[in-house]
Amino acid sequence: MENIRKLESLVASWYKNMPHLPQRGQKWLAENVWWIVLVWVILTAMGVVGMLMATLFAGTVLSVFGPVGTAIGGIAFVIVTITMLFSIALIVLGSMAVSPLKMLNKKGWMLLFLMILVSVAADVLTFLFNFNFFSLVWGVLFAAVLAYFLYEIRSYFNGAAERKKVPAKQKKTEA
Repeated sequence: MENIRKLESLVASWYKNMPHLPQRGQKWLAENVWWIVLVWVILTAMGVVGMLMATLFAGTVLSVFGPVGTAIGGIAFVIVTITMLFSIALIVLGSMAVSPLKMLNKKGWMLLFLMILVSVAADVLTFLFNFNFFSLVWGVLFAAVLAYFLYEIRSYFNGAAERKKVPAKQKKTEA
């Protein structure tokens, strides 16, 4: 976990000099990222089920073509299996992040950061199997954009517990 924190600090130094979203935009995103992640988890889970069904159908169709179809189906099955495993890992991380994100806990932010790292690892591994350079480039660019937005809301998740306790103490002194 210490290595991930070092990587977090390194990436933060990359984004430090970037233009920033307006304060209201950052606040809105920080307060609403939990339901955005929840919708993403639901849609991705539906996509994994669809991918599983399409893989089973394609395997059936390719088996009609004999050994050549079986070989092509086998290679495709390996690639699809790897993609599905990474997708399931991302779904699990996203599901775990929803509740902490709703409470503005740092754990939720870290889970989103881990999701970006897993996504980049999936892009690299997929590239090693299908040699689709443009897919790798787009995947890494998408991860960089997600990281930009993630780092824009980072300050809302650092010490969120202390910020939430302050208004409660102020209410007691006012009453």
